[in-house]
Amino acid sequence: MSGNPLLVVDGVREARLLRRPNRFTVELETVEGAALACHLHDPGRLRHLLRPGARVLYRPAWRPGRRTSCDVAAVYDGDVVVLEDTRLPNRLLPAALPLLLPGYRVEASEAPINGTRVDFVASTPRGGLALIEVKGTNLVESGVALFPDAPSRRARRQLEALAVAAGSGSESHVVFTILRPDAGRLAPHRRVDPEFSRLLCGLRGRLRYHAYTVKPLLEPGGRLAVYMGRVVPVEPCG
Repeated sequence: MSGNPLLVVDGVREARLLRRPNRFTVELETVEGAALACHLHDPGRLRHLLRPGARVLYRPAWRPGRRTSCDVAAVYDGDVVVLEDTRLPNRLLPAALPLLLPGYRVEASEAPINGTRVDFVASTPRGGLALIEVKGTNLVESGVALFPDAPSRRARRQLEALAVAAGSGSESHVVFTILRPDAGRLAPHRRVDPEFSRLLCGLRGRLRYHAYTVKPLLEPGGRLAVYMGRVVPVEPCG
């Protein structure tokens, strides 16, 4: 694929999912037949991905005192590679920001606002500052990315804090990172979190919404390269 990747994860291997005994652990079977307990950095329900027999990409990460010997990096949904780590949207944002908001540059992270924290503070082309909250999703149904995949009180609280900041004159953005390439738009997941859906719709005039896809590719040598996909519309009332 042309262009530079936004992120590269080296040392990736493939295995088969056996089961998920708890929210943060999966049990895998390697191609050699060995059993592994692997850390899953995502407490979401993930029923659309974590089915027995699913192909999983993992990275060995054992150290003394650790209960699991690897980290899950991605899961195949059919032939589509889907990133599976809730830390990745924030790692991707600084590289993706110039493509989403030309002229903006990250200046700080984890900034306190209105009783919570916002992921990033960025400088704007006009010399001001913008607040940016990042959300990630890997749930896609019929070409529509949906957020969240489980009720999220924290996400609702952060929207409310951003709205207060916007009411005081701060430029406030929400960026949705779709951790797979096969979505054409993003909408709130009304069935799962109707309160978040109402907030996202009601605040559309005060907050600025953005969404983009990424294209993860497993390259030779166990290199998982994450490329920019495309910017897609957010339908906050959809």
